[in-house]
Amino acid sequence: MQAVRLAVSEWQFNWGPESSWEKHFNDRLQLHRERPSHSAVDDFFSLCDTHVQAGREILRDLRDLANANCRSGKVRRDRFLQLYDMLETVLPEVKFFEVKLDEYAPSIPNSRLSSVRYYERAF
Repeated sequence: MQAVRLAVSEWQFNWGPESSWEKHFNDRLQLHRERPSHSAVDDFFSLCDTHVQAGREILRDLRDLANANCRSGKVRRDRFLQLYDMLETVLPEVKFFEVKLDEYAPSIPNSRLSSVRYYERAF
């Protein structure tokens, strides 16, 4: 449980309350758009995509912890509360960035700002 809690704290962007995430995202995107490098926006969306994948991995770890055996009622309750707390932290941030990636860098786009998630992208 400690390892997952540490992973959550290291994973978070710490942009404050959810109501401010949109502004932080737009500010970061604007900074990357203003950079002279043509790949700056792609780099930003690659970072977002990596963040989502790491968040999904943490969610899988939380699921595995929820399935672990626990005999004591007090320990089970404590585990439930800790898992809920971490889930409440990770899931909204993962969903926020998934929506942003779908909005700005869709896998199969009609128009896009970035090709980070485009299936035909050369690696």
